[in-house]
Amino acid sequence: MGTNLSSNSTSSISSSSDVVHIAFGVDTNYFRGMAVNITSILRNNPGMVFIFHVFAFSITDDSRRRLEELERKYDISINIHILHKDILSDFNQFPCFSQHPLGTFIRILIPNLLQGITNKVLYLDADILCMGELRGVQSINIDDCIAAVVHDEVETTAKTQIAALNLSHAEYFNAGVMYINVGNWVANDSQSKALTVLSTQQLLFADQDALNAVLNGHVKYIDEKWNFRYHLVDFLSKGGNSLDVVAPVVFMHFTGPVKPWHDWCLHEAKDIFIRYQSESSWADVPLDQPKSVRELKLFSKFLVKQGRVAEGICWHAKYLWLRSSKNVKPHSK
Repeated sequence: MGTNLSSNSTSSISSSSDVVHIAFGVDTNYFRGMAVNITSILRNNPGMVFIFHVFAFSITDDSRRRLEELERKYDISINIHILHKDILSDFNQFPCFSQHPLGTFIRILIPNLLQGITNKVLYLDADILCMGELRGVQSINIDDCIAAVVHDEVETTAKTQIAALNLSHAEYFNAGVMYINVGNWVANDSQSKALTVLSTQQLLFADQDALNAVLNGHVKYIDEKWNFRYHLVDFLSKGGNSLDVVAPVVFMHFTGPVKPWHDWCLHEAKDIFIRYQSESSWADVPLDQPKSVRELKLFSKFLVKQGRVAEGICWHAKYLWLRSSKNVKPHSK
């Protein structure tokens, strides 16, 4: 794969249609979420054969050890691909690439890097839990398109971005789940086109906008169950704490600033996440505590909304203290 990528595995890749290749692009903060995502897939799909691909610009020894432990525990293949930063050297001088962590752009690179390994790959964001069977994904025909995707919120995100990007086909997808035809992606030169859009246009949603601009008219829209967005902050801000979903869901995508691995996520989604984490190689890792000003403010709000007023006031005081301390400027000499 050239000088831009190294891998921990040289195992031969089966071309069998029974094998589902699943890829992730992650940075340091998302390895735990990704591993629990993998565990949820395995627990809900016994008997299916998966090969997982983890793409990252760096990995800690601890995360590598835990992924290898997960691989042994479930007798699966997890290929770790470490990208070299110079893979984006032709583009990283542009503003968009300095405004976001490099991990943001990995999903644009994945299909090209999987040439010769698989013809089809299911890309997933790390902040997803599998809630059902994936067997149906193999019956999605993507021979005549570049990817199968799910619409983003029609009346909000999609509506504004269709106009902002001047899309000729009035459709806009969420890039958190993409079932990709690798050959068609490469033939369309999708990677180079998306990176060029990122370097030449002002975009609200960075790589997702770029992918929509490049793939517009070349994707197949599939059922929302494959990428069911669940914005936890919306429910928690109204005092809700139960997972209120009626239709069957395969992938539940926790968009927004609150994730189910946050200890301050006062929602049933956290309990589901903990259950899958307990069956992963991250079982001993505690959930994340609120650290930033924004997180402290949200946590105090959620507590009050759920009737835990005294606790909410306490955390709001911590929020005010942290906010004031950040606003204190050092004395000039």
